[in-house]
Parts: sequence; C-alpha cells; structure tokens
Amino acid sequence: MGAANQSENTSDREKLIRKLADKGLLDAQYELGVMYENGLDGLPEDGNLAEEWYRKAALQGHVEAQFALGWLYDCGEKVPEDALAAARWYRAAAEKGHGLAQASLGLLYETGEGGIEQDFGLAAELYQQSAEAGHSLAQLWLARLYEKGFGVPQDLDLAIYWYGRAAEGGDDDAMVTLASFYEKGHGVKADMQKAKEWYSRAAELDNETAKLRLNVSQA
Repeated sequence: MGAANQSENTSDREKLIRKLADKGLLDAQYELGVMYENGLDGLPEDGNLAEEWYRKAALQGHVEAQFALGWLYDCGEKVPEDALAAARWYRAAAEKGHGLAQASLGLLYETGEGGIEQDFGLAAELYQQSAEAGHSLAQLWLARLYEKGFGVPQDLDLAIYWYGRAAEGGDDDAMVTLASFYEKGHGVKADMQKAKEWYSRAAELDNETAKLRLNVSQA
C-alpha cells in the first residue's frame, strides 16, 4: 500500500495521533505502535512499524511502551522472537512497578529459555511483587513455586493462599487446582462441596478439566 493510499484509508484519529507522535508525544508514539501491532484505524498490521514506534517511546521511559516492546519480542509472532531483548524491556518496565512486566520477566527466569539463565529464586521475587499488586497470573505462578519448593521453601499453606487469591481473581487454572486440593484433602480438609463449587466456577469459564471433573463427581 502506498503512503498516499494508506493516508486516505486511515481514520481521523490515526492522523491526529501520528501528528502528535511526530512531535515527540510519548503517549501518541505508544498508541501508534498499538495501532500498527493490531492493524487499527486503517493501518496495516505491521510488527516492524509497531516495534519502531514502541521503541521511540520506550527509550524515553514510557512504561507501557517498554512492556509492549518486551511482549512483542517475547511472543515472536510479529517480529523475530528474542528472549534477551524481551527480558531487557520487561525489566525496564518492571523496575517502574509494572505488574505484568514483573510477572512476564519472572516467567522468563522460571523457564530459562532463549538464552535466559534459569533462576527460580528471582522468578519468585518477581512473581511476589506482581502477585501483591493483584495480578492473578503471578499469584498462580507463585503458588506453583511454593507448592513445588522451587526458588522458595516448599510451603503448602502459602501455595493454597496464593491459589486462593488467583482463583478469587478469576483464574480458572487456580480454581481447578484449589478444587483438586479440596477433592483430595491435599493441604486442606477434604470438602467435596467446596471442590464442586470451584470446579463449577472454572467450568463456567470453559475450563475442560473442570468440566471433566464435574462429570466424574456426578457420575
């Protein structure tokens, strides 16, 4: 698509945001990156241009752009996957208290893929920061570390606490785990009523394991 044709097809919103981005407004640069990443407002979906605009804002300290750039490299769907670059930008956002960046960086350290040195202890620290800010995925991942004793002392009580926080926050995997604990009496007193309640809540979120366990328990 030529520049002239592209300009004709884009929205008034895109034209205003581009004008502000060209003037150096960081929020506008970030928004233009979002638009290119997702093909919004008449723009083509273009990972390279998304990367370019995110980077402009990220280099000047825009925390959402830093996270978005990290996510772009982490996913590797619209630009080549690069775990080290993802970690670098996640870290920049995490140091500013961005909860999803903390969790995402923690996951890179937990898995130790793409040239990242595996470090369960550091993963746990990052999950803890994100979990305390209320992010359910970090709560789930932190609970799993406490359950297994990876990077932290094994502590089933803390595992159950964080599984509970994640479940209450709407994470269906945490709901299923909590339900299985009540079903088996693992770390808690066996309680089939509570197990069914958590399986039911997860099933409502289309969790296949929860649906299966409900069918088994009702057979």
